[in-house]
Amino acid sequence: MRLFIAVPIEDRTQELLKEKVTKAQEALDFDLKWVSGENLHLTLKFLGDTEESKIEDIKNSMENACSPYEEFNIYYEHYGAFPSTDYPKVLFFGLNDSKKPLINLQNDLENELYERGFEKEDREYTPHLTFARTRKKTDMRQLKYDFKDFIEENEIRILQKVDKISLIESQLYKSGPVYKELFSINLK
Repeated sequence: MRLFIAVPIEDRTQELLKEKVTKAQEALDFDLKWVSGENLHLTLKFLGDTEESKIEDIKNSMENACSPYEEFNIYYEHYGAFPSTDYPKVLFFGLNDSKKPLINLQNDLENELYERGFEKEDREYTPHLTFARTRKKTDMRQLKYDFKDFIEENEIRILQKVDKISLIESQLYKSGPVYKELFSINLK
């Protein structure tokens, strides 16, 4: 099973984000792989191929990590790219300073999973919501300039309530991934 843990996107936030993605698609006429609206999510931990027997450990890790947290809000407040806007391979919505509780929750989740035998992520967690990726044929030089222009001309401030986290199975198909929520843990 190919699994990840994420903050699901509530309907109203998803609609607002989809509008921003549509605007980006109109402005950035490149060979990009766009994330479909129903697949937008805020990843906390990618687990990858995982044995089904590990699901109970994952659930316990999620419950323990979430237990001290009450629901909180985060705000998508800028556009960004990995590794940078000078070489934009992954385009994303970034968060403002409201991300601190999310970073703490992710760190607690990472530690809980590590105690149950899962590998820790090498990189520091940077909360973001991916909306497009480049392909091999993408004109990266021109995309760099057009994406920077898009960022200057477009503002974003969208609220996301964080009130639960979910374990999601990702099934890959030629048409794109299909996500299935296996279970979720609510924050207080």
